[in-house]
Amino acid sequence: MEPVGRKGSRMAAKDQLEVQVMAAQEMELAGKDPVSHEHEERKPVTETKEGDVTDEHGERGSFAETDEHTGVDTKELEDIAADTKEHLAAKRKRIEKIAKACSEIKNRIKNVLRTTQLKRQKRDYRISLKLPNVLEGVITDEQKDEEGDGEKEEQIKIFQEQQKRWQQDGKGTERD
Repeated sequence: MEPVGRKGSRMAAKDQLEVQVMAAQEMELAGKDPVSHEHEERKPVTETKEGDVTDEHGERGSFAETDEHTGVDTKELEDIAADTKEHLAAKRKRIEKIAKACSEIKNRIKNVLRTTQLKRQKRDYRISLKLPNVLEGVITDEQKDEEGDGEKEEQIKIFQEQQKRWQQDGKGTERD
């Protein structure tokens, strides 16, 4: 926030600069070089009864408060410089806070990634320890199934042979 009294003085300085720019443009249109015109010899400055300083056009100005060449208030420039320094310092602090927060977040993310990676490695290790036992169980189950299939086939053959005998025995008793 700017103090209340500075705004008016800044507006006045802005108006002075606009007047100077317009005067320079008018000189260019009139055919005079504004830069060489500033360096021409001027009439000596006269002092009036009141102690004011006037130039050849009768305009009054105070040498203590304004810069001789530009007409801009030097105190105003100092105020602007101080405001700018404060603004830059505040920005620098904000940037430092943001950088610190970013580095903290980055470290948190790294820690989370490390812990998840360790959990994954532990899980994979436990699974790799269990895997041979599981595979061994599957292999034995398959072997039993193969043996069981062979036994079933034998039992089916025996049953079919018995059926044939019964059928033959049943037919033979009917003929007798």
